[in-house]
Amino acid sequence: PEGAKVPTPPNWGGYLIAPTNIEFWQGRYSRLHDRVRYVRTHDNAAKTQWKLERFYP
Repeated sequence: PEGAKVPTPPNWGGYLIAPTNIEFWQGRYSRLHDRVRYVRTHDNAAKTQWKLERFYP
């Protein structure tokens, strides 16, 4: 169930990674590479949407 605590051993540790943006780059032979970035629109994960940004050379 959501929000339920997961049992872990006492020596367990971990990290939570919550990216604010993610960028992708795709190289092309023509050197007109394709770059896109997704940017998070809200800090609250339940309300978050992702905005797409495209970059041109």
